[in-house]
Amino acid sequence: MIPISEIQKNYGNSMAVLIQCCRIHFKTAEIGDLNSFIKENNIEWSDVFKTCRKHHISTLIYKILLKANLNNPTVQQKISNLSNIFTLQSFEQAKETERLIYLFKENNITLIPYKGTAFSKQFFGNISMRQSSDIDFIIDSDAIPMAIKIMENEGFIPYQKEYYKWIGHNNFIKKHKDFSFDKYVGNDRLFHIELHFNIINKTTHLATLKNNFDLSEKTELKLFLKEIDCLNPVSHFKAVALHHMLMDHMGYLKTVIDITQMLIQISDLVASNKINIDEKDIINQLNKNYKLDLIHDLMYTLFGVSVKNNKLQLIKNPLTKRILNSSYRKVRENKNPLFDTLNFNYNQLKNTVIFYKKRKDKIAYILKSIISISHPQPEDYMTVQLNKNIYFLYYFIRPFRLLFFPGDPNKKCLNLK
Repeated sequence: MIPISEIQKNYGNSMAVLIQCCRIHFKTAEIGDLNSFIKENNIEWSDVFKTCRKHHISTLIYKILLKANLNNPTVQQKISNLSNIFTLQSFEQAKETERLIYLFKENNITLIPYKGTAFSKQFFGNISMRQSSDIDFIIDSDAIPMAIKIMENEGFIPYQKEYYKWIGHNNFIKKHKDFSFDKYVGNDRLFHIELHFNIINKTTHLATLKNNFDLSEKTELKLFLKEIDCLNPVSHFKAVALHHMLMDHMGYLKTVIDITQMLIQISDLVASNKINIDEKDIINQLNKNYKLDLIHDLMYTLFGVSVKNNKLQLIKNPLTKRILNSSYRKVRENKNPLFDTLNFNYNQLKNTVIFYKKRKDKIAYILKSIISISHPQPEDYMTVQLNKNIYFLYYFIRPFRLLFFPGDPNKKCLNLK
């Protein structure tokens, strides 16, 4: 475990505060350690708030800081106010999650919550411990047409609808992993809903494991006011681990905290013989094909948490410095289109390929990713709307769209039908 003094020296006071709070959450440090650090150092609290936002862990950090002696009543009050806002948002998301599950149930469609407040309740025991901006569900792909009707009746906007109708249901399901909706009050977005029928993008190589959710065994939990069905812990772990490694590249603290929280619970289930043969196989397949040791090392290095029986030997881990530097970018800059595009895509490849164990999977991932750059996406259709008969032109348009218009396509839609 890296000493807090070393984190402070190399990455600053704000990151040291965040890591200390995480260690308190995982019971590898005491609140007194945090109090001493705050007392002995000049903390720039605005930078702490900014770093929390970058790593998507404001809710967890604020709950720890509210227990600490900050020696600053103004900051204490601000944290309390922000924490209350996040808690209310979590309540609203949980209520909407329950409402939509039961609404779809009335229409004979099953929605299973994925990540979000259900994940927070399942693994943290509290719906407001994990920061989340979306509400994610798992749905059978055949139910998408009915889902669009239901959501539109509820005031949600299916921004992919025109593209979905244009490309056709079968092609959409073949090429994409989810369908999204937004609900607004005035200009403010109230909810963003994603209905997932696959775990990761179809353009990302998947080693051995299938790109679908295992719904054969579910578990029940009381989310807010009602009982709902959820993925069992191992199935949820598989989906989130693949997503965090191959989609988010384990690039920020939220991803590490999620995996750590899940592995602690799964380790307890394994120790008490509460997982079945199929679940053991899922865990074995993940370990066989992906470098979970990088994550185990990260858990120990940052948080002092080890769920492996063997003693961890620290290795040179490329994730550690990237996370502590807060250098992860999910959206590229566009100051210099050509350079930023090449740099962003290179880093995406570099930061993802490290998770594959086998050389053949590394090569398959790189080749598939390079080839997929020219594969048309909904954003391309929404940027330039062509007649279906000249769909092939999107293969030429997409590289230029990525180069010059990487942002919101709705602001620059050109209709050439």
